[in-house]
Amino acid sequence: MPSAYRWRPLPAGALGHSVNPETIRRNEHRSSLTPLETAFDGARAIRGNRLKQHRHFARRYDEYQVLDDETKAQVDQEMIMEENEVLEQERVAILVDWW
Repeated sequence: MPSAYRWRPLPAGALGHSVNPETIRRNEHRSSLTPLETAFDGARAIRGNRLKQHRHFARRYDEYQVLDDETKAQVDQEMIMEENEVLEQERVAILVDWW
């Protein structure tokens, strides 16, 4: 079954071949995904990157900087748990749409 992954258009003049082994491996993996797995992968990439950016932004606040290491670890753990909950909600929404 072909993948439903939508490839981004290549920039003008690109031959469509990458020499980066990580990119090659990622593209080969994506081409073997089922349409449902493709939806999960796309959602994880988009939503996961946004959530990660929020976490990095939150770490720049002065209130975060003055915390001790133990409290920072707890705050980081809470942010990660919240991110995982959001990703799970996204996964459930995809499953609901899928059925």
